[in-house]
Amino acid sequence: MAPSLPRALARLQQDLHRFDAAGHAAKFAALQAAASAALVAKPVLADYHDALLFVHANPGDAATQRLVQREFGRIAAFLRQRRGKVPAALENRGLPFADTVTRFSHDCARWLLAHPQAKAAFESFEVPKLDLNDVLRLTLPSLERNETTAALAPLELLDALRVEPARRLRFLVDELARLDAQPYVKDRLYDSLDVWVRVRPTSPAFSWSGNRLPGVRPYLQRELLRRFDPLQLMNQPLPAARELDAEGALAIALRVKNSLALTVRETDPGSYLDVRALRVHDLDRGLSVVTYGMTPDRQLPLESYVGFTLFKNGIAAAYGGAWLLGPRAAFGMNIFEPLRGGESGTMMCQVLRVYRQLFGVRFFEVDAHQFGLDNPDGIASGAYWFYYRHGFRSLDPALARLAERERERLASRPGLRSAEKTLVVLTGSNVALNFGGPVPTPLFDLTTPVTRLVQRRYRGDRAAAERDCCARFVAAAAGALPAPPSDDERRVLAEVALVAAAAPITDARRLGLLARMVSVKPVDVYGYQRLWLDYFGEG
Repeated sequence: MAPSLPRALARLQQDLHRFDAAGHAAKFAALQAAASAALVAKPVLADYHDALLFVHANPGDAATQRLVQREFGRIAAFLRQRRGKVPAALENRGLPFADTVTRFSHDCARWLLAHPQAKAAFESFEVPKLDLNDVLRLTLPSLERNETTAALAPLELLDALRVEPARRLRFLVDELARLDAQPYVKDRLYDSLDVWVRVRPTSPAFSWSGNRLPGVRPYLQRELLRRFDPLQLMNQPLPAARELDAEGALAIALRVKNSLALTVRETDPGSYLDVRALRVHDLDRGLSVVTYGMTPDRQLPLESYVGFTLFKNGIAAAYGGAWLLGPRAAFGMNIFEPLRGGESGTMMCQVLRVYRQLFGVRFFEVDAHQFGLDNPDGIASGAYWFYYRHGFRSLDPALARLAERERERLASRPGLRSAEKTLVVLTGSNVALNFGGPVPTPLFDLTTPVTRLVQRRYRGDRAAAERDCCARFVAAAAGALPAPPSDDERRVLAEVALVAAAAPITDARRLGLLARMVSVKPVDVYGYQRLWLDYFGEG
């Protein structure tokens, strides 16, 4: 008699994170049992799919990986037959032919409307913060604005405007797109409507198991790498990035964006991904790190927000990003839940290796939230010690001394865990990994003087400050600036001109570097970062 799927899954989960010979054999036997069990459209199917993702990312042998591949195909065929009738309990789990229902930003919703592997549609208004009448009054043609004066409820207003249910999402996206020239205003208005979207896959490729990074050589995970020298790994020379043509870069960008949408996540670099900045580095142990910057209209002032997605054996395993300013970077990483329990430390160090060598970063800072500040899971897991083991230390000297004393205490009694109270105290400052040298200049050391300058010299008139500082900077740059500057270049010009005036910067070398940033930042995140390294004397 064939086992039930819940029973077979329980066997698999029992040994899922074992990587000795007996563990591999037990996993394979459990997979064989699950493969003979009837599939059911219940939450256990999503849990089984999650377990398969982990095994595919960490297969003990080729036979195990082949079996997992067949199970992915069986699940896809099972849910394809139920397309449009998959129960709500299976939504938002990244399964093939199961819907994702959540909120997305305006640009992400627009991308989903043109998606080649899925269809997106309006689901509902949940708890709008602004009245749809007030928003559409800003965008509708003047002859139709009278419809917004009758205080109709949102769906009534859409009916009055003769917007068919199937076109409601397209209508809302198109109306707000009239404000593309003011992206942050557009975002605020669209987000305030609290539009929920239903994304229905039309292909198994729009699923966590089907959304695999192409061109990956399988890695067989016979054991976990637990003991290694983090600094040595991060300093190991980085292999050259993949050679990608335009079509190949677009294909990988689609995988990156899919990985976020399928897991009900959204990041600025993912939503505003600039394909020109996309790089893929294939590293050791089946890991591939994809880095990508943002389109010029979405770039941050001074800093570069560069996102990453990490794939393990082609499966999306983690995402995050770094906020770069010369040799300094704030860093954040999140491993997707089904992929936890493997080589988390190796994965983080490989990502840091990419940022360190691709962008010349020598100082990485992690916000305390990542290891417990207002984050109970971080306290429960003792996440502080995860960062500590890989070279991060508290920025507050007193907390750094406390951590060292606590480490010695734990080392003297194997198996002992830090008290919750101690871990909470350790969230009193961020942690950082410094590869040597003084602490680099933080962003606020550049921006705080600007605020003081505007108040002192211009009596708070920011428009006047920007005009005057830009004029002075253009004169000082002596023809090194593009003429006339584009809209994107004009934004950068305002940023660097204010920094130069507030510092103040008078030497020709640094003025020249700031001037070059005006044309480089919108189009080349790598070149822009090199200019900041030169500016801080670390190029």
